[in-house]
Amino acid sequence: MFGIEIPALQILNTFGFFVALSIAGAFWAMSAEMRRRTVLGQFQSVEVKTIKGTAYPISDYILNGFFAFIFGYKILYLMFPAEANFVPQEHIFTSEGSVLFGLISLLVVLGWRYYGDKKQRLPEPQIEIQTQSAEWHMGNITTVALLSGFAGAKLFHILENPSGLTFTAILDAFFSTGGWTFYGGLVCGAAGVLVYCKRKGISLLRMLDAGGPAMMLSYGIGRFGCQFSGDGDWGIAHTSPKPFSWLPDWVWAYRYPHNVLGGQSGGYAPEGMVPITGCEGDYCYQLAVPVYPTPLYEALLGLILFFVLWKVLRFKSQAPGKLFAWYMVFAGAERFLVETIREHGDSLYRLGSLVCSQAQLISFFLMLIGAWWLFKKQPASTIKPV
Repeated sequence: MFGIEIPALQILNTFGFFVALSIAGAFWAMSAEMRRRTVLGQFQSVEVKTIKGTAYPISDYILNGFFAFIFGYKILYLMFPAEANFVPQEHIFTSEGSVLFGLISLLVVLGWRYYGDKKQRLPEPQIEIQTQSAEWHMGNITTVALLSGFAGAKLFHILENPSGLTFTAILDAFFSTGGWTFYGGLVCGAAGVLVYCKRKGISLLRMLDAGGPAMMLSYGIGRFGCQFSGDGDWGIAHTSPKPFSWLPDWVWAYRYPHNVLGGQSGGYAPEGMVPITGCEGDYCYQLAVPVYPTPLYEALLGLILFFVLWKVLRFKSQAPGKLFAWYMVFAGAERFLVETIREHGDSLYRLGSLVCSQAQLISFFLMLIGAWWLFKKQPASTIKPV
């Protein structure tokens, strides 16, 4: 964007950066909604007992020291390599690292932790009990959602090509940096969170209502990552002339220059791509034929639908679960429509004469369940302000 090259930032993949932003956006929206619903009495507040002034336990030093060493050993090693032409992404899932960086990071963190420990100690430790909103659960909920969601995203990606299922292929897919399916992350991530809420006695329907707008916001932000990185989630070929002269070409039909699938320099063009004239080095390819920029459409639709859920529907008096039903209808309809102009490759399901993508199949059932839920009558006693 600014023409400034900072080698250490190569470790930040464009797509991964937007995934991080999408997680942050979902965390913000869901935290705000859980605070609001706690005030309304839909979630129970949490009493947190803390002991102030006592020495940090040895486990605190061990845990912080462990993660500090890993950060230096791996992350700093990837950010500040000792060799030229180093590609960080090729060394992420390896045992390679820098012991020196690891030890430096370990000493700095433990020293800072010890300083903070000595500073907060009191002659007589004090016990405090604080009442907090249900937002207190968000740390655990985020961790559960990340672990189960990433596993689900990988699993559903593998299932998009059932004919290639072998034990080796599954292992390779799980430990690769690419290959993620949104609906896999959504389904498995939501399932993990609901299991956690069930164990903690939190209303599952109200939790779904709180999470619906957050998931829509997360999806919209995440799709910008697909657009800017050019990860292959684009549309089918689109050579029709623009309907309006003022419309930018990249909104109507885009060739995704410098896309991530173009890969490293090697003297050959990936399938469907041509070299960019005058470009040298890595990622110097673009699509031979322009396509629909479907990630951009989904990103904008996601943000618009989040606005409707956040500013309009969540303040309407309705039965538990109804807001999430709206989310399912919106999310399903948006994805189902976009799939009609999206490139699928070989990841298609055939049900007799019907051919559809995995996402279209899931979208259809989302819309069906959401619509049924919305029209289902519930007792007036269950309808409370939201």
